[in-house]
Amino acid sequence: MGFYLWGGRVHEPAQPAAAALPASARELLLPFRKDSLDLMVSAHGEINYRVGMQAGATLVYAWSSGEMLWCESPGQKTIRAAEAHSAFLAQSTGWYHWRWKNQSGNSITIHIKLSGYYELASMPYDR
Repeated sequence: MGFYLWGGRVHEPAQPAAAALPASARELLLPFRKDSLDLMVSAHGEINYRVGMQAGATLVYAWSSGEMLWCESPGQKTIRAAEAHSAFLAQSTGWYHWRWKNQSGNSITIHIKLSGYYELASMPYDR
């Protein structure tokens, strides 16, 4: 079936590419989301922050604290830094986390930005 536009025939648009995918692949097409959070790490403390991801999903992140922290990030080696950014692809379905350790005598606020295909944990961070 076609449509008519000012006397000329216009063909119907093709189905979206996702419609041709098998159901298992369409599950990866979760809504894209963006979050910006502030997390507090107590003096001489540590904090974990988690997100749930499906295998094949991607995430881009950036964090900054203004002060040096030890940080373990998904897909990265443990580093000592005041900021970091990266992107990664979830190799399997599950929880991915960041872990920061504060060795100073002051509380430090971490500003983190996330963009991609993920879900926040019902309890987003724990100590």
